[in-house]
Amino acid sequence: MEILILCIKIFFGRLIDVTLSTMVSIYVIKGQRLKATILGFIDVFIWFIVVREALNTTLDSIWIAICYAGGYAAGTFCGSLISQLTNKGTVSVQIITKDKMKKVTKAIVESGFTASITECKGLYNGEKSYMIYAQIEIKRLKEFKELITKTDNNAFITVTESKEMLNGYLAR
Repeated sequence: MEILILCIKIFFGRLIDVTLSTMVSIYVIKGQRLKATILGFIDVFIWFIVVREALNTTLDSIWIAICYAGGYAAGTFCGSLISQLTNKGTVSVQIITKDKMKKVTKAIVESGFTASITECKGLYNGEKSYMIYAQIEIKRLKEFKELITKTDNNAFITVTESKEMLNGYLAR
């Protein structure tokens, strides 16, 4: 019974501390230092207690290591899930298309997205292409990518997370 209680404490301690650690990384990237600092303190405090429990026990069982690793894996999953659910930011999407530019831009407009377009030339082959630049809410990114790939399955798409956006607007 003692080993079961220890394994449960280790598993859930790791789940919580790794979830917090994931959130700390996200807050650091987004420039939210105070939140990252507070969560980082709690994260390391929990980690220290869990490690101390795991290493100072007189019990000898592989289940301690399995629960430690399992808690880490579950915490990674939970942290990324929480990140997806709470992320209300925007991403910058660049699309390079060649002969289907009119179809792509029409699909973007008809779907309620906004974008800018510029003519460009490929460095390797010199072919004329078009770069479409859009700022998209993360929650609509999947929809946007599906729209583009459905309209032009050869379009080159890059997505980068935006830290800040000034002026302009997003389609709602």
